[in-house]
Amino acid sequence: MAAESSPEKLVPFRWPAGWTDAGLVKLLEGGPINCLLPEGSAPLSAAVAETARKAGLVVREASSLTVAPLSQVDWRSPAPVVAISGLVWPSIKLSSSGRSNQADAGPTGAPWIDSNCWVTRLARVRAPGKTIWLDFTPPKDQVAPGEAASRVAIADSAAAGARWIVNLHDGIGKGLPAGNADAVKTWRGMLATLAFFERHREWASYEPWGSLGVLSTFSGGNEFMGQELLNLAARRNLHYRVLDRSLAAQNLQDLRAVLYVDSDAPSAGLKARLAAFARNGGLLIVPHALASQFPAERPRPCPVIGYELRSLGKGSLAAAARDWDDPYFLAADVHSLVSRRNDPVVLFNSRSLWEHYSVAPAGPSELLQLVGFTGRNNESVSIATARPSRSAALYVPDSDAPTLLQPLEVEGRMEYHLPPFSVYAALEFHS
Repeated sequence: MAAESSPEKLVPFRWPAGWTDAGLVKLLEGGPINCLLPEGSAPLSAAVAETARKAGLVVREASSLTVAPLSQVDWRSPAPVVAISGLVWPSIKLSSSGRSNQADAGPTGAPWIDSNCWVTRLARVRAPGKTIWLDFTPPKDQVAPGEAASRVAIADSAAAGARWIVNLHDGIGKGLPAGNADAVKTWRGMLATLAFFERHREWASYEPWGSLGVLSTFSGGNEFMGQELLNLAARRNLHYRVLDRSLAAQNLQDLRAVLYVDSDAPSAGLKARLAAFARNGGLLIVPHALASQFPAERPRPCPVIGYELRSLGKGSLAAAARDWDDPYFLAADVHSLVSRRNDPVVLFNSRSLWEHYSVAPAGPSELLQLVGFTGRNNESVSIATARPSRSAALYVPDSDAPTLLQPLEVEGRMEYHLPPFSVYAALEFHS
């Protein structure tokens, strides 16, 4: 295993503090992990570090990597890696009844899924071109996650374009050296999933596609509403692009709608751009406090209670009738205002699937990634595409070669019917 020193090629792993036997380095043989970080502040033992380096692994000291919560990240740092902590364990939230086969659901009845994808999307906008590492741990007060749950943690990070700093639950960390069958099975599944995403590392550079632009500073007084809106919109599988007000410019091209989240007024230049966006046919959604900033024309029927919809040139302005105070209801309102008419795909039988739609930065390739959080097979999933495509290549971590799918015409629309899959599937469309 040759060491890869460039950050974009490093696959990080926190070496458990209890692994003092240098012979355990053999567990990494033939796998994609090529970078070791200590668990805690103490460095790896000399024997472990020497054995790892001889095996071609990169060994990093704890002090060589700055890891910080999202709100404390220094986005101006010249470091090539942005490592973010304070994150959730990607999973379906278990029912408060304690039954392991039930999941909590929101008011819509959809499962309540915890994911870090919105953090990665925001980080990629704030630190373009940098490598994003997510530092989170399995829940210590629960049973060690099995193979499926551990693979979900990897897929949730990779599908958004980041890498998880692999961190083992104590149960797996103790079980592996002892040869515990469940621990070994989980470990092998994790290595296979990591290897799959490394074979398709180019997908990490794809740009998230969305008909909605979410515009905010996502910090200071706007931190809670802006960031939680990103989280909840992603949870609703509402396709969006992050537009950060703190940056010099925001790309509004190809957007159907822009949501201006913040209550403070935009600069004169941004205000003019937003007005022009609406006048050219877009939908501009603004808080109640900023309704007067964008004089609109004749009223239009509004599909969402609590908003005034008016024409603005070729487009329209949707202004909230009262102040926003709950990001959950704001996400639901925006979902209804924007609708799914402009989405490139519509999924059926996909209640617990997380969607990631992205496009290649230079080229026609389009990619739909699906992360399944239940750990069970996702069956009878079908996809209707808005854009014509002659075929789609289906990739799953359990297969080395993609499966070519042909579209079927169903009730006047083109659909792809997916074979059963568990944790993850990706469709690359060919036009």
